Amino acid sequence: MNQTRLVYRHNVEPQRGLAAAGIFLLKLVLAIPHLIVVNALNSLLFAASYIGFWIVAFTGSLPGMVTRLVPVTLSWNARAWGWISGLEDAYPAFDTETPYSVSVESPTNESPSKGWAVAGLLFVPKILALLPHLIVMTFLLIGVFFATWFGYFVVAFTGTYPAGIQDFAAGVLQWTLRISAWFAGLTDEYPPFTLDAEPTA
Repeated sequence: MNQTRLVYRHNVEPQRGLAAAGIFLLKLVLAIPHLIVVNALNSLLFAASYIGFWIVAFTGSLPGMVTRLVPVTLSWNARAWGWISGLEDAYPAFDTETPYSVSVESPTNESPSKGWAVAGLLFVPKILALLPHLIVMTFLLIGVFFATWFGYFVVAFTGTYPAGIQDFAAGVLQWTLRISAWFAGLTDEYPPFTLDAEPTA
C-alpha cells in the first residue's frame, strides 16, 4: 500500500441532536479540544518532517520519529474531522489506540527518495508540486462544508444521513490525508486526484 487509506463505515443511525448541533456549528465548538491537539500535532509533524528530510538526504533512511508521528497525526485528524462531518457520532477518545470507526491505514516508506527529501528541504519545490492539489482542495473543502451542513438538516428532519454525502466527506478527508502523508515523506508516490474512499462493510 503506497497511499494513505481512510477506513470508515456509513453512519446508519445518526443522532438528530448532534445534527442539530452541527447546523448551528456547535459541533465545531465541542471539537475544539481535539482541534487543539490536531493543530499541535500538525505543527510538530511539520518540524519533524523537515528534520527527516535532512536525514533522508544524507542517509537515505526515514527516521523513526517521522514514521511514528505521521500515522498518529493522520489518525487524530481523521477521527476529529470524521466526527465533525458526522461519519461517527461517538466522541473520539483522546488517543489513537482506542478502536474507532474512522481510522487511517498508512503506508511505510522503506526506500525514501533523496530527491524528494531535497525538494522538501528547499520547501518551495514540494509546495509547487502540490499546487494542483491545493487548488482543487480549496473548492472541495468549500463543497464538503456545505454538503455536510446540508446533511445535518437531513438528519435533523429525517433521522437518516445520505450515504452520498458521507462518501463525499470521506473522500475529501482521505484526499487531504494523502497530501499530508506525501508532503511528510511517508510515501514518495504522488497522491492521485481522486475521491475514492470506500466504506467498510
